[in-house]
Amino acid sequence: MVNIKEVIIGSGIGKIRFGMTKKEVQNLAGKPDETELLPGLEEDPGDDLEVWHYDEHEFSLVFDADYDWRLVSISVSDPYFHFFGQSVVGMRREDALKFLADQNIETSSFEDVSDEDSSDLQKLESDESGLIVWFEDGFVTELQIFPDVEDDGETYKWPE
Repeated sequence: MVNIKEVIIGSGIGKIRFGMTKKEVQNLAGKPDETELLPGLEEDPGDDLEVWHYDEHEFSLVFDADYDWRLVSISVSDPYFHFFGQSVVGMRREDALKFLADQNIETSSFEDVSDEDSSDLQKLESDESGLIVWFEDGFVTELQIFPDVEDDGETYKWPE
């Protein structure tokens, strides 16, 4: 597997870039440990998603049928990954919020999404950066990144 340590907003992780095909990603990351097909919703039955899970560094890649099965989302939940040169997964909430502010990442929403399984679960979203940060029990548990979008707010802009 190639070096994928750095999480890059709007681009991907290391050499794995948004917009890549499943074959291109597999050439870089190898075969996933698990795959799952998520069927589209009733309103959009053709919008299937395929999720690839890699256990070694705890990351997942999402490919979207609407975009010719290209990579549209990446989730990382292992301190192995660096974000602006820093390991963020496992960071305390207060430290992470300051770190994000220091990187000029604007928060669009910050909400409590606790449920019966998780009594202290929060989600921070930055629409401008295409970033979601998940916190559980006061610590960062996961980063999700998405490609940049055109001015229409829907069309993905693939990185160069």
